[in-house]
Amino acid sequence: MVITLSRQAECGAEEIARRVAERLSVQIADRDILERMADREGLPIAHLAVFDEAVPGAIETVIAEWRTSMSHAVYLRRLVHTLLVLEREDNLLIMGRGAAFVLTDPGTLHVRVIAPTPCRVARLVQLRGIARSEAERVLARSDAARARFVRQAFDADINASCHYDLTVNTAELTVEDGAEIIVLAAQRKAARRVVAAETPDDFLSNVLSFRRRPRFPRVNEIIWQRCKRRAS
Repeated sequence: MVITLSRQAECGAEEIARRVAERLSVQIADRDILERMADREGLPIAHLAVFDEAVPGAIETVIAEWRTSMSHAVYLRRLVHTLLVLEREDNLLIMGRGAAFVLTDPGTLHVRVIAPTPCRVARLVQLRGIARSEAERVLARSDAARARFVRQAFDADINASCHYDLTVNTAELTVEDGAEIIVLAAQRKAARRVVAAETPDDFLSNVLSFRRRPRFPRVNEIIWQRCKRRAS
């Protein structure tokens, strides 16, 4: 069972993910995605963090490339490879990193957790004790950075519901409600996957998988196939 969880900042997604992971006995892959990449490249994790779910500006890019010999395009190729390897390990809940736009196994559940901006602002004000105006700026920057990352990396709109099997709005749902809904959806999808594996529908499954795969303007088809082979 693999779940990808895309989220807006301060919508309770991290707590929901923790409860889902506990109930399904799966591991959460979040910061350790960067740790894997850093170990593989022999780089401090801080050198990769500049590219994490963000598109750095021109000056930041030059500095990062000078310090690490790592460009944004190289980072994306490493990220895609790492996500494909994680998908094969199974029993994971992957937080962000555009995983919903990379992993195409029909059995993978793609979830988006959101909340209206006023709700998220209120949560951030309570958490950090900052002014409402500052909280609004923080969230606007976070939303813009994540949207820009997905658009530049995967030529997709992070907010488009068609990319996800399930969208959970925490404005009215509690953390427990959200977790319960995701758990149920994951269990139902896993059950259908088992049934499908017992029927001669491999061809249809492959066709549907192909149709779901997005375009990768910065991770071209040759790189995609190479990553698939290396992950196998």
